[in-house]
Amino acid sequence: MSLPARFPSSLFVFTIFVVHFCEAYWLMAPNNIITTQRLDPVVSPGAVSTHAHSVLGGSNFGLNISTAVLRDSSCTSIPIPEDKSNYWFPQMYFQWANGSFTSVSGNAVILFVQRHSWIYYGISGGFPNAIRRSNPSRIDIMSCPGGISCPSGIRSQINFPSCWNGKDTDSRDHKSHVAFLSTGPDNGTCNDPAFPVTLPRIFMEVYWISQVFDDQRKNAMTPSQPFVFAHGDPTGYGYHADFFNGWDSGVLQRALNGCNCNPYGDPTCCVNQGIFGMNKSSVCYITETVDEQTLGTLETLPGNNPIQAPCYQTYIDPVTPAILSPVYVYNGSTGGPTGTVVIPAQTAIVTQTANGSCIRKGSAISSKRPSWLHFFAVLAPAVGSWVL
Repeated sequence: MSLPARFPSSLFVFTIFVVHFCEAYWLMAPNNIITTQRLDPVVSPGAVSTHAHSVLGGSNFGLNISTAVLRDSSCTSIPIPEDKSNYWFPQMYFQWANGSFTSVSGNAVILFVQRHSWIYYGISGGFPNAIRRSNPSRIDIMSCPGGISCPSGIRSQINFPSCWNGKDTDSRDHKSHVAFLSTGPDNGTCNDPAFPVTLPRIFMEVYWISQVFDDQRKNAMTPSQPFVFAHGDPTGYGYHADFFNGWDSGVLQRALNGCNCNPYGDPTCCVNQGIFGMNKSSVCYITETVDEQTLGTLETLPGNNPIQAPCYQTYIDPVTPAILSPVYVYNGSTGGPTGTVVIPAQTAIVTQTANGSCIRKGSAISSKRPSWLHFFAVLAPAVGSWVL
């Protein structure tokens, strides 16, 4: 997680890279986050997820999704209406000294690119398989220095794997069918014969508006580093993001072939060529499937996840919230009608709990931690649109 970086300078450096190496590249800013819920249809299909995610994209996001289902969404929060994909990532919270949490909000930006280029999602606020990567060389990027304020907010970054085995759209561990480029996530080629197919490059940044809490640090559980992710992670090493393809058939491939008319990532020329549309003012929201509060000030993290560092133990919340149906789509700042309970809340006897050895109790965070990153990406059945 890069903490003090400013958007204009990072965008300049990024543009320099693209000018020299990419064939197609465009930036766009998602119009809004459609929902924040404990849902993860890649890792936990059909079930309540262990932690809350903020979601971008098509309105048909839910417990179970597919490319066909997403393409049938009635709206999308992506300004390109042909992109009804879903993108999701864990919500960030500020932890108060009394143990409660307040959600951190923000806005978004996105970049899409051809091979050796980027699809860039910068989100402040709130892919088909999972990849985990250890990257010790990037430990400074992922460190969260104690006592440092970030006037421009905190920025989380994710690179998605760019090499595919050409056969499987998913794998049992959600990662074995894809791999990173030969010299890391930022550059290289797909020279491993086991992963010969180059996918479009996706790079995602989330810009959290954490600076609004600067004058409240003295009231935090851990004033030196008061922010945690929804899965109970105060370090950022467990940060992850997911993508599920919902692009209209053929549009992404045409964009990758033709959106190379300027070096600045401006999608206007792609729109002028008729490759895709652009609507920067439309918004898209959905009502909750999981009947629980995830935003605002909460007594516990959704799922009652403990704050754990430097190690991590799996924690299972004995209480599962009710499931609501149907899900309503709305386009205003206030929600539409709420679904009714179709599966009641349940309480189970749980024996697998965190025993306390990993639970942080307000101490300062060390920057010397294993830098495990989680990457999730779903290649839809129409994966041919990703093959260059």
